[in-house]
Amino acid sequence: MSYPNPYLEDGYATNHFILQLERYQKMNSIRFNGGAIPSTIISGLGCRNQVLQELEKLGLKRLLIICSPTLRRKTSFITELERDLGDRLIGVYDGVKPSAPILAVRHASEFARNLSPDAILSVGGGAVHDTAKGVAVMCPSGRNITDFVSRFEPPNTFHSVDIDIDPLPVLTMPSTFSAADVVGGGAVTDEENGEKLIFLHPKLTPACVFLDGEIVASTPRKVLTESGMNAVHHCLEALYSKGHQPITDALALEALRRLVDTLPRLAPKVTDPDPSDFQKALEATAMSGLTYANSWLGIGHSVCHSLGGRYGLSHGAANSVMIRHSIRFNLEHAANRLELAAQALGASFPPAQKALAAHYMVSVVDWLTEVLETPRTLREIGLPEGQFERIAKDVMSDPQTYWNPRPAREDEIVDMLHSAW
Repeated sequence: MSYPNPYLEDGYATNHFILQLERYQKMNSIRFNGGAIPSTIISGLGCRNQVLQELEKLGLKRLLIICSPTLRRKTSFITELERDLGDRLIGVYDGVKPSAPILAVRHASEFARNLSPDAILSVGGGAVHDTAKGVAVMCPSGRNITDFVSRFEPPNTFHSVDIDIDPLPVLTMPSTFSAADVVGGGAVTDEENGEKLIFLHPKLTPACVFLDGEIVASTPRKVLTESGMNAVHHCLEALYSKGHQPITDALALEALRRLVDTLPRLAPKVTDPDPSDFQKALEATAMSGLTYANSWLGIGHSVCHSLGGRYGLSHGAANSVMIRHSIRFNLEHAANRLELAAQALGASFPPAQKALAAHYMVSVVDWLTEVLETPRTLREIGLPEGQFERIAKDVMSDPQTYWNPRPAREDEIVDMLHSAW
């Protein structure tokens, strides 16, 4: 080894996450929702040239593209799409802001409403896909994205929302390893209150996803490797989430194996990586997203939501740091699950040594951060001093905290943050 040894049936008022919660309370059934998986995923270098063909299959005639200003300005991909789509393209919105602030999403929604699209294509990273999905809900409903936000009320109450509108169809084309392009929800930032808010809608699961490694290869390597650590974090937290189940386990373990194998070949020090490696990592990332679409995540992502929502820190950079500490935080409660992760990477330990397998996974994560040259401390990514108590309060109300295998108190979260500092 090179590494160290949702759609619901019409008429349902609640979404699949509430049904997962009921499963966990009753412990007598398991529900996996195929509607939380995109209807179509097209994967391959250059597959972006199939957008028009898919629009025709779906009967969509008025497409709005939402993308980042950088992608539009520094690459030819949006220009290519404008040329290929012809009169089916009614406009391009490139005003997306990092972390998808609510006001920016509202502005994008107003832009879209004036054009009356019948579908949206999002091209970019996580904030682009989150913005597009926010627009897809807000345009037909006329409501604010905050109406669709889920919350956790300690110690054990999970609040979701009823679904009563049909959003616009969303098609996605990622430029990073965020996995936001395959899931039926997103995150927006309430800048006034410094909160990252998670919104959900089963029918926001993309109608079609285009996984094109050529687009990903145009993204700065630092951004890619940090978002790659986010994808690895998806795998581990989904694996030991309270909502895990056999199908999500299979996706998480295979995605993890592929990411640990492929990401080092995309490290900043690697010159001229093989284009196929961008494609392989992108496919593994999509698998990591499909895991948490049916399982949720854990406390590591709750911390990252606070770091992004309250302090404007990069989600990829935050995950690069917090993956090291969330896995340590959950070590004893997740030993059995981490043993499965170790086995997926080819390691084996005696049956009585599950703790060794868990510590092995800690070493794999530490090794990855070294090889990929991603941040290792909160200080390094720009978190101001004296913020741990504030972050801990945020974490206690974040919906991902509900699904963490180890119940957490504020003082324990503060201790974890001190370790990460």
